[in-house]
Amino acid sequence: MTTWKSFLTRAASALVALAIIFALYYFLKIQGLKIIIAVAVVLSAWELLGILFKSENSPLLKGAFFALTLFVFFVSTMALNLGAIIFALSMIVLTIISLLQLHKSGDLQRMTKFQAHSALGLMYVGLLPSFAYRLLDQEAGLSWFIYLLAVVFAGDTMAYCFGVLIGKHKVMPTISPKKTWEGSVGGIVGSVLAGFICWKFLLMDYPWYFILGLAAVSGFVGQFGDFFESLLKRVADVKDSGKIMPGHGGVLDRIDGVLFASPVILLGVVILSHLSS
Repeated sequence: MTTWKSFLTRAASALVALAIIFALYYFLKIQGLKIIIAVAVVLSAWELLGILFKSENSPLLKGAFFALTLFVFFVSTMALNLGAIIFALSMIVLTIISLLQLHKSGDLQRMTKFQAHSALGLMYVGLLPSFAYRLLDQEAGLSWFIYLLAVVFAGDTMAYCFGVLIGKHKVMPTISPKKTWEGSVGGIVGSVLAGFICWKFLLMDYPWYFILGLAAVSGFVGQFGDFFESLLKRVADVKDSGKIMPGHGGVLDRIDGVLFASPVILLGVVILSHLSS
């Protein structure tokens, strides 16, 4: 009963989030969706501070990471090649700041830990969300963005249901004790079904086998986005990234799969574009 109550809480929370997304799109069109992504990045970067830098007590270092992560994201939304340069420069700046700030302490592990976590964080909530943002600028961008969300969220929902109903064999119990192989297979099935529905109603101009294959790959990769965030939280001894979404936790808990799947789908869109040109 508790499990299904949790599922209903998750579903209600997801419906509220979808209502907000639809409202912003209704009034602001594509720009409204871009605003949603930008807000999600700001919240996720803040949540990631509490995970990666839980033990770091320097406001300067944490503030620099937060600001530069957002800078990497906003530049990458304008031009991905420029975003790569800004990513490298931001990492250099954070390395310099950490060396100047921490060298007197003699704590070399603290310095290297901050630098390693900074590189990971800049990639995770700086670069990766920009791929979802850039999807909206592609031909049929709205359809592809819906496809991204549908593939990941349907996969997540089906994985949860399959795991509850028939899940027995654990995938990575040291990282995520509740996730099973049965749930993982169910998740991929859910992603493919979502991909088929999107093809039928939104993307019929493209080959069905490509759309379904991309859905399977994206759904599979998206599951590892969930595992990756679970690993970060387990190391930091944090249950949820935040509390903004009842039943889901934080924003990062909700979009971890989307972050991993978005570059896969954007690559698929680029390949289709080249094949059709």
